[in-house]
Amino acid sequence: MKHVKTRNRVVREVSDKHTMNIRVLFSLVFLIVITFTVSAQTAVWQWAVPVRNFAKQPKNPDAKAYLWIPEKCKHVKAVLVAQHNMEEISIMEDENFRIKMAELDVVQIWVCPSFNHGFDFTDGAWETLEGFLKDLASVSGYTELASASLIGIGHSAAASWPYYLAAYMPDRTLACISVSGQWPYVRDKWLNLDIWGERNIDYIPCLETMGEYESAHTWSNEGLKERKEHPLLPLSMLACPAEGHFAYSPGKAEYIALYIKKALQYGHVDPTKTGWLAERWKKNQPPTCMPAPVAEYKGNPDDAFWFFDKEMVEATQAYQARFRNMKPQLVGVVQEGKPVVQRDSHLQLHPVFLPQGDGVSFHLTPVFLDTVPGDSPRLKNWTDLPVGTRIGHAADNSICFEMITGPAVIHNHTFKVEWNRSISWASSKADIVFAVRHPGDKEYKPIVQQAQTTIPVRNIDGVPQKVSFAALADVKRGIKSVTLQASSDNGLPVGFYVESGPARVEGNQLIFTPIPPRAVYPVKVTVVAWQYGRSGEPKIQTAEPITQTFYIL
Repeated sequence: MKHVKTRNRVVREVSDKHTMNIRVLFSLVFLIVITFTVSAQTAVWQWAVPVRNFAKQPKNPDAKAYLWIPEKCKHVKAVLVAQHNMEEISIMEDENFRIKMAELDVVQIWVCPSFNHGFDFTDGAWETLEGFLKDLASVSGYTELASASLIGIGHSAAASWPYYLAAYMPDRTLACISVSGQWPYVRDKWLNLDIWGERNIDYIPCLETMGEYESAHTWSNEGLKERKEHPLLPLSMLACPAEGHFAYSPGKAEYIALYIKKALQYGHVDPTKTGWLAERWKKNQPPTCMPAPVAEYKGNPDDAFWFFDKEMVEATQAYQARFRNMKPQLVGVVQEGKPVVQRDSHLQLHPVFLPQGDGVSFHLTPVFLDTVPGDSPRLKNWTDLPVGTRIGHAADNSICFEMITGPAVIHNHTFKVEWNRSISWASSKADIVFAVRHPGDKEYKPIVQQAQTTIPVRNIDGVPQKVSFAALADVKRGIKSVTLQASSDNGLPVGFYVESGPARVEGNQLIFTPIPPRAVYPVKVTVVAWQYGRSGEPKIQTAEPITQTFYIL
């Protein structure tokens, strides 16, 4: 890797050894029909540290910073950092995305719950981030974490914090990624505080992604305005046809991985001298001019976004060309034989938690809608059809559920409560956020509908129960697995999850995963045993979760 200094920033030049067949790639990824989905929070995070929050009044004092390092990584080239909201964890734990990050020697840090949602650098946000970077560098053995280049990524309400990081620490910030979030210079009194002063994020590559079902065709207006007002801002946008606000897609994760690869390759750039321009996405319309290098672009530059190079432009246009002029379709949910009514709310569908006899399973049925409902204004906007209009759908019935975030797994149409590291046991409730999807066909474009079921973190009524969880002895490196032994005094089955450590749970087996080569030993592993109880008769309270910690020597 060669380092070239420019305006006190580092530009990285790396060889591009892996050329992707963009059109084939995105076509194949999107045509996958998911019939079995597990909770997003099942991937490995080898290390975790408590977040020492330097805010005057920290909102989440129990926050932890989780670290994943590719198993063959010898030296960290950059750190992808996210605060938990929704899509971040789905993207970071996407299997193919992690393969791409491993090829780049990019490690991931995920903070849950968030440490400073808007990254208020006047209230300790940078000191907090710097603190857990140093702590994770120490505990993992990868000391360069403390000073590595940072790529911030956020979703929705948490999508602006990377810009604030870049404004405060431009020399440390390699790129910013906003997934269905705001543009860099948008300000409000809640999350996008007006604290930058004279700061800017010139030369720092920024990516905004936005789904068709969340107004991608008009969202670009503000971005183009900012690009004109800040000509040194390398600002890109990916419009995502037939995608929504909450649910990630493998194709989008693949695109973001390519963007990160390009950020590592080019570093900080002057968008007036290098890169390509391409016309913004327009719903159901092909581009009216050809993309080209910035100095050769023949179209209106005020109606175009900037991109690193030709490959990035081709990936963007291939993604955005899908499903043009195809018919819309709508999906919904039926619970106990009755349709779940659309609400004029952020998540629109809110089926209630009606557990079956085991206390943890509940059943929902995904269905097509035959008319455009009027309960939420979004559906008429998605379809461009008046409320009450009859609407068709694809011939096949391959509608599926897909987890977004929360304490659950899905098998076909049955949800099962399954706790994981994303949920705080100190909270009173937890949200199971999921999507209803159909992949479309030759006539109808795909549809994704978000939904949310809220459950209590603890069942507080009924007979108390207690979980016994046998202590786990330290093990020598090279051991493949150990058996987890736990039981409830009420005879109910006990579940497990790995809080942190190079391991995963399969039934009552703890399976060890490869440990990165520069890891400092001993490596800590923390496992939690839980039993949710039952809200139906006979009622049984949630057991106090039991944690066991041991070390790989």
